[in-house]
Amino acid sequence: MLEISRSCIPYTPLRRDLKECRIALVSTSGAYVEGMEPFTDNDLSVRLIPADTNTKKIRFVPGHFDTSKGAEDANIMFPLDRLRELVALGEVRTLADQHLSMGLTTELRKLKETVSWAIAETLMKMRPDVVVLTGG
Repeated sequence: MLEISRSCIPYTPLRRDLKECRIALVSTSGAYVEGMEPFTDNDLSVRLIPADTNTKKIRFVPGHFDTSKGAEDANIMFPLDRLRELVALGEVRTLADQHLSMGLTTELRKLKETVSWAIAETLMKMRPDVVVLTGG
């Protein structure tokens, strides 16, 4: 059995209680809000989803995975209401004003060399203490 030491895992330990943290949501689920341009195949763009978005207006681009459950409840793939509940319960201080979503791409070199840096820059401007990542 492969044993992985904690020192090998690339993460930054949280140095404060979640009750003091600002959280941003980043997803590769292809989430967008009604009225926004949907993602297309190999779409390297990002959608900014406002924190106050009604989750009943969140849509997902179908085709590469089953989005039917997400169509019933967006929180399955883009858990915005669940994060708002944590804020209301006092378990989290606040949410970022916007959250990020992107679609599916097979252009992994461009994703790594360009898009990931743009996402990181956008996140740095939002100044979250914690980023919750969800996939599609």
